[in-house]
Amino acid sequence: MDILFAQIQADLRSNDALRQSGALLQALQQSAAGRDISVIAKSAVEEIVASPASAVCKKLAFDLIRSTRLTADLWETVCTGIRTDLDFPDPDVTAAAISILAAIPSHHLSRLITNFHQRINNCFDSHSDNLRFSITETLGCILARDDLVTLCENNVSLLDRVSNWWARIGQNMLDRADNVSKVAFESVGRLFHEFDNKKMSRLAGDKLVDSENSVSIRSNWVSSMVDYVWKKRNALMARSLVLPVESFRATVFPLVYAVKAVASGSIEIVKKLSKSNSNVSVLDANNAERLVGVSDVLTHLAPFLASSLDPALIFEVGINMLYLADVPGGKPEWASQSTIAILTLWDRQEFASARESIVRAVVTNLHLLDLHMQVTMILALRILPCPRELFVHKLVSNIGLQVLLQAIIS
Repeated sequence: MDILFAQIQADLRSNDALRQSGALLQALQQSAAGRDISVIAKSAVEEIVASPASAVCKKLAFDLIRSTRLTADLWETVCTGIRTDLDFPDPDVTAAAISILAAIPSHHLSRLITNFHQRINNCFDSHSDNLRFSITETLGCILARDDLVTLCENNVSLLDRVSNWWARIGQNMLDRADNVSKVAFESVGRLFHEFDNKKMSRLAGDKLVDSENSVSIRSNWVSSMVDYVWKKRNALMARSLVLPVESFRATVFPLVYAVKAVASGSIEIVKKLSKSNSNVSVLDANNAERLVGVSDVLTHLAPFLASSLDPALIFEVGINMLYLADVPGGKPEWASQSTIAILTLWDRQEFASARESIVRAVVTNLHLLDLHMQVTMILALRILPCPRELFVHKLVSNIGLQVLLQAIIS
């Protein structure tokens, strides 16, 4: 083993990109096998990260760094290498450097993005699709994290920069490159999910919850993004339709969440939490405009319930259509179509492990259907081998005894 490690280190010290990449791949194999590669990681930092190297070698070196622990002085060396690579003429090298930002400890990250924010801004304007993808994916992961929100509480200039980056990520949902557009949708969806999760933690009495300032900061980002998605919803729906079908799933939740927030009026609560007077335009939408917005999104999603061959996409679209169906002024047929589509997944072999999720989703939303459809669904669900406790409890709590009695009589 010592001989192998010595050979890997010797290859890393060479100026041959092929030998260096081969050595890094061997090191990653050793790491995957559970061996201590801290010695090799040190060599990788000194010979690859802190020195000129090819984009492939940089990427492999950063993957190696993620798989082990570094000392404080080695992290300093990594940060120095990143600063150099941000100005490197090859955008692929810069993209590799950007990708490691998500793994950097918070105290180093704060200093990096504060001192080099202009270079990070330039990445959004790059002609390289790979670099725009890297900055969108990396910041989409970092900016929703608790530690960065905490840093923004105590640094107003950092808060302004992060808010601006969220705006740029939102704009990238309309990027010309499919992979950039997809990862931007995913980043916005992650922001919405994080906000909802924090809200549920507070309702559940979780002690480890955000401070009032943190909630205000997140709320401001969410309200700004909801405003953007609402105003650009037609363009975003059109952009999602020209994405590869396997990428369409990432576009569903951000659109549905923003439209539901406006149509249901919950954006007003978010706006109050944000303690900001900006982004008031979404509050000016009248009831007719809100209902039309919901109808447009449902019309946009409905074809995928019947035409998609991907069970995960059908379930994602169906669940989100149910999420939209209970807005004020919603119609029972909005829920019935997606409910039927979700139930068709029951016999799909590749979706067998999610049968309980199917029953839970359908029963939880039965109250959105008209009385006749509720009875029909209950009779259909009775023959499915689902947990009886789940079935009865959900039915009684969501639709009441009247429909249950009618189903029994039938």
